[in-house]
Amino acid sequence: MTSEANVLPRFLQLQKAVMSSLRLKDVLDASVNSFTEMAAGAKVALFLCDHDSMSFRLMAAKGYNDASLDQLRVVPFAAESLLKHVLQKRTAISAADAASAPDLSAAIMKREVSKGQIALPLTAANALVGAVLLEVNNAQVLSFVDFLREVADLVALSVSNAIVFGRAEYERERLSTLHKATCALNGSALEINQVLQVGADTALVLANTPCCAIVLHDADNDVFQLAAFKGLDGGSLTEFDMKPATSIAGAVMRSTKTEQFGDGGKKPYGMPRGNGGLPFASVVAVPLVHGDRAIGALEVFSTESRAFRREQIDLLEALAQQLSASLHIGLSHESSISQSVVDAHTGLTNRWQFDTALDKEVERSQRKNHQMSVLLIDIDHLAQINEHLGEERGDETIKHVAATIKKTVRDIDVPCRYGGEEFAVILPETSHSDALEVADRLRQQVRNTPASGIGLVTVSVGVATYPDNAADSKTLMHDLEEALNVAKFEGRDRVKAALTGKLAGHGQIAWTDLANQARMAVISDRQSRLNSRLTTTPEYATWLEKPSSLVGKKKSN
Repeated sequence: MTSEANVLPRFLQLQKAVMSSLRLKDVLDASVNSFTEMAAGAKVALFLCDHDSMSFRLMAAKGYNDASLDQLRVVPFAAESLLKHVLQKRTAISAADAASAPDLSAAIMKREVSKGQIALPLTAANALVGAVLLEVNNAQVLSFVDFLREVADLVALSVSNAIVFGRAEYERERLSTLHKATCALNGSALEINQVLQVGADTALVLANTPCCAIVLHDADNDVFQLAAFKGLDGGSLTEFDMKPATSIAGAVMRSTKTEQFGDGGKKPYGMPRGNGGLPFASVVAVPLVHGDRAIGALEVFSTESRAFRREQIDLLEALAQQLSASLHIGLSHESSISQSVVDAHTGLTNRWQFDTALDKEVERSQRKNHQMSVLLIDIDHLAQINEHLGEERGDETIKHVAATIKKTVRDIDVPCRYGGEEFAVILPETSHSDALEVADRLRQQVRNTPASGIGLVTVSVGVATYPDNAADSKTLMHDLEEALNVAKFEGRDRVKAALTGKLAGHGQIAWTDLANQARMAVISDRQSRLNSRLTTTPEYATWLEKPSSLVGKKKSN
């Protein structure tokens, strides 16, 4: 513990450290280090209050082992801990041993072999901003609670100022983004592709989320088209409800009012999943309406509950108003109507149009007694590119592969963006053997064309043929997905044909067994990525892990 002789210099040093920056991360890091020094090497956890979720959220920590950090990431207000006392009384409290501590505090103290625990309120302008938890190594520190409360008051003021500054910067940045988007939409109203891309990209920034979708209403068929999307798991797009009568998009289009789900009231339904298979816990759907014309809906998603705040929704509604006007102009323009079937990010045919084209091509092949084939292509290890190089590089990878596919296939072929990192190509009047040649040529072309700023990119390809594998489009796609799973299961960067229908019996082991093994491997891989993301440090607290010089963690034994 800091001695009485140097307490004033230390306190002044603390004041300088925590008030030298308005960046919240800097303030939190300085505060954690200062508490550790002032409390004789105590372990420190600093929380902010999240009144929407009724919990304390861990923002920075030092000294705790991994198990304790996991337990402290989100502490409900109602949890039996010293933090509950801080919430209710707004006063500091300490426990000398685990026997005298509430349940959660006792568990942490036992795991950390603590000589005592102190909980301090962070209050500013009579409001509870957060709390600090200390695990002390020296029982004498418990007698300095009043002094540590003074330190906490200084930290609370600095944290509060940083939050106010951060919100002001956030609003300024979002308003600037909205203004730029408005200018871009006004300048490209006749180019549906560009309008959709600007709308989707801007929605991500305004909502502070990596996942969104724009769906357009096809009045002739009374169904929604997935016109643009970001951050959605390709394999889950079939779960995305596109029926106006039963979907969230249909509900908001009819009511012409924004709907929020996962805010403690209504739960999301009829939704796809995020990249890695994470289910969405929060959804905001904003209607796209121009005058009396119902155009569709703009939807943003988050895997966190209560993810979207009122100010974000207001900005999304302003964007939707401008987006609706631009879409109305573009869709009304005769030369632009055909663009609504194109994926905004890659320039390829979108999923809805692919499904329609596949049904028509199968029907035509039946009528003319022709063969036709389909390729299903998956970018290998895109999740690692997103994780290590950033999602912007991941988007560039998707566009790079899309451009390569477009240059490689024939003019009569129909390439499309099938899902997040998946593409499909319809090959009219193409035999099974010819389709395998096309697939391997495409695979090699992708491999031999490095992506700028990314390097080597590879793909796995599944191949299925009508009528050799199946006599209808639904079964054909099922066989095709099995073939792709097997290609990934056997090591990726390869082509695999479906051994079903007339082609069954040509493998070394039964195709059904191999397909099931591949399917389970894909599910296991997805679950591993899901678990990895669930246990990764939250985005708002990345400094919990790095740099270690600022926020150290003792490794669990």
